[in-house]
Amino acid sequence: MRNVLVTGGAGFIGHHLVNRLLQVTENKIIVIDDLSNGDKRRLDGKVAFYKQDIRDKKAIAEIIKKEKVDCCIHLAAKISVAESIVRPESTVGVNVDGTLALLEACSGRIKNFIFASSAAVYGRQTRLPISENQPLAPLSVYGATKMAGEGLVSAYTNSRQIPQATILRFFNAYGQNQSLEYAGVIAKFAERLAEGKPPIIFGDGLQTRDFVSVEDIVGAIILAMDSTTSGVYNIGTGRPVSVNDLAASMIRIMGLNVTPIHRDLVDGEILHSYADTKKAKSELGFVATTDLQTQLKKLMQLPA
Repeated sequence: MRNVLVTGGAGFIGHHLVNRLLQVTENKIIVIDDLSNGDKRRLDGKVAFYKQDIRDKKAIAEIIKKEKVDCCIHLAAKISVAESIVRPESTVGVNVDGTLALLEACSGRIKNFIFASSAAVYGRQTRLPISENQPLAPLSVYGATKMAGEGLVSAYTNSRQIPQATILRFFNAYGQNQSLEYAGVIAKFAERLAEGKPPIIFGDGLQTRDFVSVEDIVGAIILAMDSTTSGVYNIGTGRPVSVNDLAASMIRIMGLNVTPIHRDLVDGEILHSYADTKKAKSELGFVATTDLQTQLKKLMQLPA
């Protein structure tokens, strides 16, 4: 039995992870969340919950010591690309300073650290699918903070202050209970279609993304918990889907007769992005198993 700390455990990915861990393991689960974007009511079962800012190194260290944490899964973050552009100091404060404070608090105390990174670290790539060894070139402050976080995690691992760390680069996550404020295109399309309104597509809709369900992301994290070596892994499906095709599928599922509205492409938009997942498969045993069409029906609360 392990004592597992999940930062951001009341958030979108966090609450799905915590509830799965409670179902499939006997580990003690400790959650730290400032509830700025999370909801404690989403958590099932008994968890040790602390409403806490991860930037408070002293408080975090006291929790880790008290709970005898040996595995930390770091999900807490400012995740809005748009917010990172408008309020970069806030995003840097949580994603970089917060990660550093957490690593310091964990240093010499835990055995395994799992860091939630993002495909945003890659920026605009010309070679597809994107593999872990391609150069990092983030286009947003958010992507830059995730790149910085990866560097900090690597530094603490290389110096042996933390024995083992796994960095997971999530591609386009989607699923139940995703906050609309920070949601990706799937949740935004679903919201408009539920109101009978056409989805809004920025650009020509030919841009592609790798949509990975929160269920698959949770599965990847659980596999990383059992990994015996440090590493960096893409977490996606390896299958590109165009925004036009996504919109058409969702319109068809809803049975609506609407035509998407096209607006000007947002500056800095990444046109094509999907993951090379061979490394995650060979080293973690990770393979995305959920079907996008089935998940879309579930997300839109229709029979599968």
